[in-house]
Amino acid sequence: MSGEGVHVLLECRRRGEALRAMGYTVDQIADLFSVCYDVSRLRLYRYAYGLTAAEAAARYNDLDPAGTAALRESRLYEFEHWPQRGMRPTARTIALFAHVYRTAARRLVSDRIYASYSVRDRDLIDRTDHRSSHTAQRPSAAPVAISGHVTMGQEVEAARPAVPVPGFKDCAALLRALTAEEADVKRRDLLFELALALGGAPALALLRHLSPPEKDRLATAIRSSTRVDAATVELIEKLTARCRRLDDEFGPAKVLPVVEGQRTLVADLLHRESLLPGLRDRLIRAYAELSQLAGWLHHDLLDHPGARRRYQEGLTAAHQIRDPTLIAYLHTCLANMSRFLVHTGEALDHIYAAQAWARQSPSALLRSVHAVDLARILAAHGSARDSEHALVQSRHLAERPRTDADPSYLYWWTAAGVERHTAACMLAWGRPDDAIRTAERALAGGMRKSARGRTLLEYAEALIDKREIAAATDKIRQAAQITVGHSSGRLADTIRQTRTRLEPWATNKHVRTLDEELASLGIPLVNR
Repeated sequence: MSGEGVHVLLECRRRGEALRAMGYTVDQIADLFSVCYDVSRLRLYRYAYGLTAAEAAARYNDLDPAGTAALRESRLYEFEHWPQRGMRPTARTIALFAHVYRTAARRLVSDRIYASYSVRDRDLIDRTDHRSSHTAQRPSAAPVAISGHVTMGQEVEAARPAVPVPGFKDCAALLRALTAEEADVKRRDLLFELALALGGAPALALLRHLSPPEKDRLATAIRSSTRVDAATVELIEKLTARCRRLDDEFGPAKVLPVVEGQRTLVADLLHRESLLPGLRDRLIRAYAELSQLAGWLHHDLLDHPGARRRYQEGLTAAHQIRDPTLIAYLHTCLANMSRFLVHTGEALDHIYAAQAWARQSPSALLRSVHAVDLARILAAHGSARDSEHALVQSRHLAERPRTDADPSYLYWWTAAGVERHTAACMLAWGRPDDAIRTAERALAGGMRKSARGRTLLEYAEALIDKREIAAATDKIRQAAQITVGHSSGRLADTIRQTRTRLEPWATNKHVRTLDEELASLGIPLVNR
């Protein structure tokens, strides 16, 4: 076998083992390998099992019921090279190889080769299927939740949550990307292993930011081949921070599988390892923060049951380590989701629960975030005076210098953020002119893509209140353009809801043009 052939075979063997460990069948593995390797179906199945030609020939000879088979490596190569060169295998040979590879004989030949057989031979190929007793079932992609919320002092059992197995398209995209970007076989195999464990192709954007030693350390953690140390925990914290930045740039659809993969890894480490108390608390905190981020991503994709489940799992972990800042933040996230769903009573319950924990937190930044969400909920509830007071408090706290007590996951929050939420509150207070001026100031500064989109829509609503239809459609159009590169489901949903307010002007030329543009961007209108 040529040097190149050896490298390909070893690469396929390692990849096949990783895919089988995740529940992929040999048929699915062969289909995936067809994306990267331009070889016959017969050879693809040998690659899927990681067999040398000698090993495959030996298995074939062992299965011949007459005991007369004497298949040699050279003849197998001829079969695998057909029809470009070599020799066409007989239908009986294909049927025997289907037994060797535990598949259907029809899957071992291309349409072109199949058509070259006689009707009788095609019947034998069609009837031969050895998959039924050997096909493994793919593991369920349904998430398995950790036990629900517990009060402080109760033990949290870190059961391993199931992460959805990357599908065929995702694995195919991963193989294509690795083949194109990474020439070194060992590094390519390592990236493949890590990306599979962290949710598939989207994880490559995360892994590119790791140094070679960090990739090796992460691989050893995934393989359960070493004890967890401080450097491993620090790496997990670094990956979590990077996931938040990726969400800012691309939105939740690409990031969620990666975050769920990290949650699975951390839960597994907590379940299997006996750790020093300090390291264990850091891992539990990492799990709680990943649960909060997963909840946020589910919410942004409009999967509110999934978001609630993840937030509650985060609360369970945060209570175990008695972290008032994280507990307050998770309750604030739940309150924010309830406000979005117009469940005002539930939102008030969570925001006041958060308030109790925020008072115990040493983080002024966390208290600022809580206060601004309190202001939004009070504004929606009709309590304008209390809402305004909460905004003043939020701005005052946000203007304080940052300290070590402020958690890294609030990197995005500044006094400028208060301005954006002030515009939304003014809109709820019935002050559209003030909302417009405040939104303009907020948009003049920097903010995350999805936040900019929502600010533009609040600006549009204020303009609709003033019946400035042309200007309102322009703001909605700008918000819609953000969805081209960002997958926020909430943003798209809010665009649709804002458009419904323009229904009295549906025949207006600006609104008709807007409708056409929204349709071209894949944002269908409500009730149409």
